[in-house]
Amino acid sequence: MLFPVGNLNLYLTEIGEPVCNELQIVVAEGLLGETEKIKFADMDLGEARPLIVTEDSRAFQLNWDNYVAYVVRNESFWKAEDGEPPFTRHLERRFGTAFLRYISETTFADDNYPGPLEHWYLATLNHCVDVVSVGPPRVTRIKPRN
Repeated sequence: MLFPVGNLNLYLTEIGEPVCNELQIVVAEGLLGETEKIKFADMDLGEARPLIVTEDSRAFQLNWDNYVAYVVRNESFWKAEDGEPPFTRHLERRFGTAFLRYISETTFADDNYPGPLEHWYLATLNHCVDVVSVGPPRVTRIKPRN
């Protein structure tokens, strides 16, 4: 299990390359904030509790030592491929996807070089991240430290 069991509400908080061609992603847990009154276009929608990242939020760092490609999408525009099963975890390995086909048609990367390609999908609130690499990320809990 790459993330702890449970219903986490994760936010993408950082993405980048700490060194060339190494991908690092940081996600943080959204916790329930204080109750607020919600208004939209002069309509009172009642009260709600927002999900926010706080000092008490758990945070996880994902590192791929190398990758072939990655893409970040606005979660609002995500759509399932035909026949694609629903996602059951925040981080999943996917098989036979459109993203893998795209990579095979637009790069010379294949299962011989740099090695067997894997498609990793990270689902967070607001963002969807797809990574093609030759292995899973290292996942480290960075906050709070245990």
